[in-house]
Formats: sequence, structure tokens, C-alpha cells
Amino acid sequence: MFYHVVIEIEGNKEPIYELDRTIESVIEEVMIPYLEGKSFHFDGYPIALDRIKRINIKKTNQTTTELANFENEYITMLDVSRESIMSFDQYTEDVTKKIIEIGKQKLKERGNEQLSAPEVKIDKTKVFIVHGHDKLALAETGLFIRQLGLEPIVIQDQSNQGMTIIEKIESYSNVGYGVILYTPCDEGAKQGEELKPRARQNVVFEHGFLIGKIGRKNVAALVKDAVEKPNDISGIVYITMDDNDAWRLKLAQELKSSGYEIDMNRFFE
Repeated sequence: MFYHVVIEIEGNKEPIYELDRTIESVIEEVMIPYLEGKSFHFDGYPIALDRIKRINIKKTNQTTTELANFENEYITMLDVSRESIMSFDQYTEDVTKKIIEIGKQKLKERGNEQLSAPEVKIDKTKVFIVHGHDKLALAETGLFIRQLGLEPIVIQDQSNQGMTIIEKIESYSNVGYGVILYTPCDEGAKQGEELKPRARQNVVFEHGFLIGKIGRKNVAALVKDAVEKPNDISGIVYITMDDNDAWRLKLAQELKSSGYEIDMNRFFE
């Protein structure tokens, strides 16, 4: 079966068409957004809901190209277009009401799924730490996290159970903050340029993964020495691990702004 959508738009003399679609694409890409009151793309253009006068959905047993060719070759002397097939009752069946009902049922089912899905409570007592080879920076960061009354979760230290680093991070799905240690463990440069100190590439990758998982505002990078930082992502929090320990106060402030209960007096202990 082939499904065809005809939309009459406010201010347009002629309707617009999308022909020979699957029922699934009509429901997901047209009907459900329409029922949700959202704009959607149609015939290559965004369609605002308040401009739609009427939606009509029809079904045929053959493609509109096949039907138009048949009409032009055997039936009529007129030039029958694919769009004009929509006015031929002998080929089309109006299924608008049926598609609307299917769309409403799908929305109802999705609403029930969302209601029944268990809410994941974010644990604001634990903090991810991702690190390279600098054990001193790791120890200093872990100790400070504990001084704040929080539990550091060092991904590399967690039991393997055959899991990759990414799978380990996924297994701690409720941890609310991540600290990434950018330490000079590797070197790299563009071709022809001088080598510069870099964090290990797995650290950079896991940084991006954590941003995608728990949100950019819930991840901070502690940068030691003159380590090269990724410069193609805006809005990332970078904190310099300076010798006067100002990084501790900055990290505590970031944790507090992320919703962690931080007693700032602990910083001065």
C-alpha cells in the first residue's frame, strides 16, 4: 500500500503534496507532530501548525507514478499528473480518520510508557573522575573530593567484569558530576608543527562522552601545566590546577552550582 498526504495551507492557492509514502512515515513524521501541536517539515519546508487549514491522507494500491502513467497511456487524452491522481476516487481511499486514530493511540501508549518508566534519581554524593597517567593529580583530586564529603568514582579503578570504560560509566548512570584530569601524558601536533603536551586521547574521548551523558554544566576539566585543550567545543569549564590550590575553590563552586550540597567551610579546613 502507498500513502499520500495532501495539506491545504493558509494563503496558498494550491495544496502541497507528499506522495507514495509508507504508513509509518506518515504517522511518525506528519500525524504525530500535528497531533502534538508541533511544526514539521513537509515537501522540504517547515510547516507551522497555525497555517494548516486541512490535512487529507489517502491510500492507493499502486504508486501515483504507475497510476498516472496508466491513465495517460490507456484512459484519457488529458495529461494526468501524480498529484491529480488524488482526485480519482476509483484509485484512492480516504484514510485520514484511520491515521488520526492510530496517531492518537501511539501518543497514548508513549505517554503510558513515560509514566511507568522508573525515574532515575541523580546521586549528588558521588563524582566521576577520569584521568590519564598522572597519579599525583588523581590522588590530589580524589582527596579533595573526599574532603568535601563526597565519594570519588574513579572509572579505571572499578571492577572490570569484562566491561569497557564506556560501559563502566553507563553502569553508574545516576552519578551527577564528572571531573576530567587533563594532564601532560601524551604529545601531539598538526603535521609540520612542534609537538605539544596533550592529555591522553581516551581522556578527551571520555570527556566528550560524559558531556553527552550528564550535560556540559555537570562536567569540569582540571588542566595541569600547559596541556593543549580541545578548542572546537564552546562552553566547557576548564579549571587550571595551579600551585596555590585556587582550583579547589573553583571546583567546589562548580559542584555547588550543579546542585551538590557543599559546605564551603570544608575548603578552609
